[in-house]
Amino acid sequence: MPETVGLHICFDESGREIEVLDVTPVAQDKYRIEETPIFNPGIALGDVIRVKVKQGISYYVETVQKSDYRRFAWLLSKEAAASREISALKQAVKDNGGRSEQIFGGFFVIHIHDGAAVDVEAEMSRISAKFEL
Repeated sequence: MPETVGLHICFDESGREIEVLDVTPVAQDKYRIEETPIFNPGIALGDVIRVKVKQGISYYVETVQKSDYRRFAWLLSKEAAASREISALKQAVKDNGGRSEQIFGGFFVIHIHDGAAVDVEAEMSRISAKFEL
C-alpha cells in the first residue's frame, strides 16, 4: 500500500491558493485526500482527485471519485474543544470507522459513514447545550 505524502495542491489557476495536504497516491496524477482541505470545501477527506503538475505544484483538475464519508463541521469554544465530551465523541467516531479532525484548535470536522452506530448530530447537540455553543 502506498504511503501518505504531503502534496502542494493549488485550487486556483493563478496559483494563489496553495495548500499542503496529506494524500495517498492511487494512480498516475491521482491521489486520495487524507485530510480536510481548507481552500476547497467541495473536496473532502477520502475523495480521489486528479492533478496536473506544473513547476513542482500540483494543480487540481477534477474529482475522480467522491468519498463515501458524510461530513459534519462545527466551530467549538476553547472549553468545548478541550473537553472530555469531544474526546469521547472522537473515540466513538473512530470506533465506528470514521475520522475526526480539529483544525486551528476549534474547527471540528467529523467524517463518518451513513448508518454508523454513533449519531454525531445528536451528540454534538448535547455537547453544544452543555457548552452553550
